[in-house]
Amino acid sequence: MSAGKQSNRRDFIKHSALGAATAGVAAGATDGVAAFDDDAKRRKRKGNIRIGARFNEQWLKSRNDDDLRYFKQLGVDRVDIELKLIDGYAEHGIFTRAALKAFIKRLDGVGLKIERANSLGPFYLNATLNRNEGQREIDKLKQIGEMLAEEEIPVFGIQACQAALHVSDSRRGWVRSKGRGGYGHPSFSRKRSMAASPKPKYKVTSDQLWKGIINIYKQVIPTVEGSKTVIAMHGNDPPLHNYLGNPQILCRFADFDRLFSEVPSKHNGITFCVGTRYESGEDVFEGIRRYGRQGRLFHVHFRNVRGTLPADGGYSEVFVDDGDLKMADVLRTLDEVCYDGVIDFDHPMSITGDQPLPKQYIGFAVGYMRGLLHGGLS
Repeated sequence: MSAGKQSNRRDFIKHSALGAATAGVAAGATDGVAAFDDDAKRRKRKGNIRIGARFNEQWLKSRNDDDLRYFKQLGVDRVDIELKLIDGYAEHGIFTRAALKAFIKRLDGVGLKIERANSLGPFYLNATLNRNEGQREIDKLKQIGEMLAEEEIPVFGIQACQAALHVSDSRRGWVRSKGRGGYGHPSFSRKRSMAASPKPKYKVTSDQLWKGIINIYKQVIPTVEGSKTVIAMHGNDPPLHNYLGNPQILCRFADFDRLFSEVPSKHNGITFCVGTRYESGEDVFEGIRRYGRQGRLFHVHFRNVRGTLPADGGYSEVFVDDGDLKMADVLRTLDEVCYDGVIDFDHPMSITGDQPLPKQYIGFAVGYMRGLLHGGLS
C-alpha cells in the first residue's frame, strides 16, 4: 500500500473516531439535558401525587396472584379496596387482626399496599338511620378503625347512607351505552330513574340521616386520632338530595362543609370523586382548592363524565380522556394545593375482548394518568 493511501486511511480512521466521539459527547449532552429537564419538571411539582388502582374479589382468584401482579407491572403500588375482600367482613361486618394482617401480607407479596379501605353501607345501615340497634354496628367500625390505624392504612372510608339501600332494585335509572368504537359505559337519567324505580321499603328523613352519620363519625374518628389513618367521605352517588323515594344528605360541597363543621377533627376529610362532584353541577376546581387548602383532601377518584344533573338531567361515565373535563387541568389543580395522596381510575369501562378482568382499560387509564403526571404539570 502506498504512503499516500496509508495516510488517507489513517486520516479517515482518525476523523471517524473523532466523529464518533463527538457524537457520543453530543448524545451524552442531549441525555443530560433531557435528564435535567425531567428533574426540573419534578422540582416544579408542589404535591406528591401517586397513581393507584382498585380491584374486586375476581382479582384474587389467579394462580400465584398473577392478576394482582398486573398492577405492579403497570407501576401501581397503592390500591383502593372494599373491606369485604378481608376474610370475615362479608359475613359479619368485622374481621380479626389476623385476617387483616394475612391480607396485608398477601398484597405485600406482590408489591402492593392498601391506600384506602372502604366500608360497605349495608353493614352499618341501622347506624346511619340513627336506630338504637346501630350501636353494635358503630362498635364494629370503631374496632376496624383501631386495626387500620395500627397497620397505618392511610384512608378509612365511611360513607353516607345511599338511597339505593332502601329499594329492591336501584339500577332502573341506568342503561349501558356505547362510546367511540363501541366501548361500553354506564349512563344515568334522573327522569328514567323516577319513572321506573320501585317504591322504597320504608321512608327516612334527612334529619335522621344527619344524626346517624354525625353519631358514627363522632364515635369512630377518635379511634384514629393521633395515627396516620384518616377517615374519608365519598358522598352520595348519584349526587341527588332526593333519589329513589328517599333523601340523601352528602351531595354538594355545603353538605361536606356541614360534616366537617360538626366533626372538626383533622382526621375528617373527603374522598374527592372528580366524576361525582362534576355530576352535581358544582365547580370541581373550586372544590379541590377548598378542601385542599383545608387539608381535607385525602383520596381522589380520577374519573371523567359527560353531562351534569342540573344541566342535562343525567350523565355518562366515560373513558378518562373522553369526558367534559380536561383532566390535565384537574391534575394541575391538585398539584396547586400540594395534594399528597393517590389518584385512581375508579370505575373501569368495557373494551372489546376485555374479559373477565378489565385489564385493557386499566392499562389505558394508568398510562394516561402517568402521561399527565409526568408531562402535564410542566
